[in-house]
Amino acid sequence: MYILGCLVQQHDLRLVALAFLVCLMACFTALNLLSRAQATEGGLRLAWLFGAAFAFGSGVWTTHFVAELAYRPGVPVEYAVGDTLISAAVPIAGAMLALLIFGARPGRAWPVAAGGVVLGGAVAGMHFLGMGAMRLPGTILFNPLLVAASVVSAMALSVLGLSRSDGEAKLADRLLGAVTLTLAVCTLHFTAMAAVTVLPGTLPARHEDVISAGPLAITVATASLAILMLSLFGALVDQHLATRVAREGKRLRQLTASTFEGLVIHREGIVLDVNEAFCRMVGQAPDAVRGRHVLDFVQPGSAAEIAERLKTPERLRSPVPIEIALTGAGGVPLPAELLCRQIEYNGADAVVASVRDLSDRKRAEEQIRHLAHHDAVTGLPNRFLFNDRFVQALELAERTGAGVAVLCLDLDRFKFVNDLLGHEGGDRLLVEVAERLRATVRGVDTVARLGGDEFAVAQPLADQPQSAAALASRLIEALARPFDIDGQHVQIGVSIGIAISPTDGRTGPKLLKNADTALYRAKAEGRNRLCFFEPEMDLRLQGRRALEQDLRQALSRGELALNYQPLFDCRSGELEGFEALLRWTHPVRGQVSPAEFIPLAEESGLILPIGRWALETACAEAVAWQDRLRVAVNLSPAQFKQQDLPVMVAEILARTGLPARRLELEVTEGLLIDNTERALGILRELKDLGVRISLDDFGTGYSSLSYLRRFPFDKLKIDKSFVKASDEDAEAAAIVSTIIAMGYNLGLSITAEGVETQSQLDLLRSQACHQAQGFLLGRPLPAREVSEMLSRRAEPAIAA
Repeated sequence: MYILGCLVQQHDLRLVALAFLVCLMACFTALNLLSRAQATEGGLRLAWLFGAAFAFGSGVWTTHFVAELAYRPGVPVEYAVGDTLISAAVPIAGAMLALLIFGARPGRAWPVAAGGVVLGGAVAGMHFLGMGAMRLPGTILFNPLLVAASVVSAMALSVLGLSRSDGEAKLADRLLGAVTLTLAVCTLHFTAMAAVTVLPGTLPARHEDVISAGPLAITVATASLAILMLSLFGALVDQHLATRVAREGKRLRQLTASTFEGLVIHREGIVLDVNEAFCRMVGQAPDAVRGRHVLDFVQPGSAAEIAERLKTPERLRSPVPIEIALTGAGGVPLPAELLCRQIEYNGADAVVASVRDLSDRKRAEEQIRHLAHHDAVTGLPNRFLFNDRFVQALELAERTGAGVAVLCLDLDRFKFVNDLLGHEGGDRLLVEVAERLRATVRGVDTVARLGGDEFAVAQPLADQPQSAAALASRLIEALARPFDIDGQHVQIGVSIGIAISPTDGRTGPKLLKNADTALYRAKAEGRNRLCFFEPEMDLRLQGRRALEQDLRQALSRGELALNYQPLFDCRSGELEGFEALLRWTHPVRGQVSPAEFIPLAEESGLILPIGRWALETACAEAVAWQDRLRVAVNLSPAQFKQQDLPVMVAEILARTGLPARRLELEVTEGLLIDNTERALGILRELKDLGVRISLDDFGTGYSSLSYLRRFPFDKLKIDKSFVKASDEDAEAAAIVSTIIAMGYNLGLSITAEGVETQSQLDLLRSQACHQAQGFLLGRPLPAREVSEMLSRRAEPAIAA
C-alpha cells in the first residue's frame, strides 16, 4: 500500500510510463548486444560487452531520473552535479562487471546467480546515489525494511532476467528477459521511493554546483535520445547479423547437402543432425534419422567396434579412417569409410562423422582383382590363376594319391577364321568356345585361356588316364560343332595334348611343358585329335629346338646354299631355266633335309630373312646365265603376307640387274585362301613388274577353278605325287591329262614335277605338256656346276 500510494499520489504517471518504456528499450538493447558478445571472441567480445553495459547502465540512470522528475515531494528539488554524474557511472561499471561474471562459464548456474546479484546491486547503488544527489529544503528519511525489500527484489529479478539471456536465446526469450530486468529496475525504484519520507525544513547553504529540474530534464532527454539511437543501432546490427547468420546457415546447408559424403552430427551416439547424402545411404528421411542412435544404422558386424569407440571418444576421433558396414536401403549392407572430428554444436561438445560410400571403390577393386586373375575376353581364369589352382590340385593329389591331368588345347583353323571375321568376330568366337568348354568340364575342373587360341584344363580327382581321354574326346566333339558368329557358320577344331601326374611330372611347369609337347605332336599328326605325352616326344622336341637354334645361325655362318634343278621343254628337250632349291649343310649333321628345316623356318619366322636371301642370291647368280633362261624361286606364305613384297622384289631386281621377265615366282594355293583379295592385289603388283607367276603343287590342298579365273597366273605346276602315281594308277594319269588340257584351254603353261621314269615322260609328251623337271632329266646342281654346264653348252637330251 505504501508503494502503491507513492506511485499514484506522488508521481506523474505519464513520466512513469516514459521511464518504464525507456528502461525496457535499454534492457532489450543490452541483451541483444550481449548475445552478439557471446557469439564472438577476443577484443571484439569486450567491445560488445561494453556496449551492452553502457546501454543497460545509461538506460537505468535515465529511467531513475525520469522517475525522479515524475516525483512530487511538495518542495522544490535540485540535484548536485557531481553526485549525479557518479550515479551515472556506477550502473555502467556494475553492469560491465556483472556481464563479465555471467559470461565466464557459460552453461553453469553460479555465473548467472553471481552476475544477477552484481547487476541488482549496481542498480540499487545507482538509485541511492541518485537520491543522495537530491537537494531540497528538508530531511530525507528511509524505511529500512522497504529499502531492503527493494534491493532483494532487484537482485532476484536480475538473476531471473539473465537466466533467459544465454548466447543461443531466441528473440522471445530475450524480450522476456528484457521485461524481467525492467521490472527489476522499476520495482527497486518505486519500492525505494515508497521508503522515503521528507521532513520539511530550511534549504541548506550551497557548497557545491547543483542543477535544477529543468536542465536535468534536458540532460535526461538527451540521454533518452542516446538510448533510443543506441537501441536503433543495436536493432540494425542485430538484423544485419541475423541476416548474415541465416545466409551463412543456408550456404552451409547447401554445402553439406551437395557433398557426396554423408555427414552425421551426434552427441554420445544420439544423432543431432544429418545431411541428405547420409540419408540416401541409409534410405531414410532426415526426420527419421535425427534423434536415433548411430548404432541403428550400422551392421551387426561393425556395431561392436563403433560401440567400443563411443565409450572411448579419443578412439572415435582418430585421424585414421576406419571401414564399417552401414545398413543401406532395404537392409542391404553398404561398405563405408568413417572419419570423426570433435566440434561445438549448440554450445556443447559434439562429434561430426564423415561417412564415405565405398561401394564404387569396392566394385572397382573387385574388378581389378578379377582382371588380374581372369582373361578379359572370355572371363576364364588366366595363366596366373590357372597355375595357382593347378598347384593346389597337385598338392591335393600328393596327399590323396589321386591322379591329376592337364590338357593343353589349341584351336585348329582359328587364324583363318580370325582373318575372315576380323578381330571382333574372332573375340566372339573365343567367347563361344569358352562357354562350350565350361559346359563340358566338371565343376572341380579348371578351364583357363593361356593366350591367343590356347586353352588349358586341369582335371583333378579322377581316374587317369581314362578320365583325361574321355574329357578330351568330349572337348573335341563339342568344338567340332559349327559356331554361329553374326549369322556366319564357322567350323573349327581343336588339338589336345595331355600330361598326367605323377607319371609325366610332379610339378606344374613340368606337366604343362609335357602337355604342350604332346599338343605339338597332335597338331603335326593331322590336328583335331588328342595325344598323350610320351618321353620320346620330349627328346624329339629338344632336338627340334636345337635344330632351330642352329638354323638361326646358319645364314650368318654361310651354311645355306642354293641348288638349281633344270627345267626342260618336253617336246624339244631344250633347257628353259632352273628352279632354285634351298640346301643346308650343317657342320655336324651334314645335309639337313628341306622337309625338316623349311617347316621349322616357317614356324619360327626365320623364313623371312632366309627367303629374302634366297631370292636375292638366285637373281644375282642367274644374271650370268644365258638371256633366255629363267630362274624360278618359291615364295613362302609368311613372305607373301609382307605388305612390301612387290617393293622388295623390285629392289632386288634393280640391285642384281636381272630382267623381271627372267624371274618366275612360285606360290602355293594355301596362301590364296587366308585373304583372297589381299593376295590378288599383291599378285597383280608383281605382274605389273613383269615377273611371271606360277601356281605350285596344283591339284592338292584347296584347288579351285575360281583361282585360275581370278588370279594372274602364267603357269601351273602339276604336283609330283600325281606324276609319280601315273605309271600305275589310271586315275592319277587321268588327272595329269586333265590338268594339261585345262592349262591349254586357259592359256597357261604347264610344268610337271618329279619326272623320274621314261614312261612318265612319255605320258607328258603324249599330252603335249610344256615343261618337265625331275631326276630323270637332271638333278639339282650347285651354282658353280650350273655355270660349268652352261659354259660347255652340254644340255641333256630327252631322247634321240
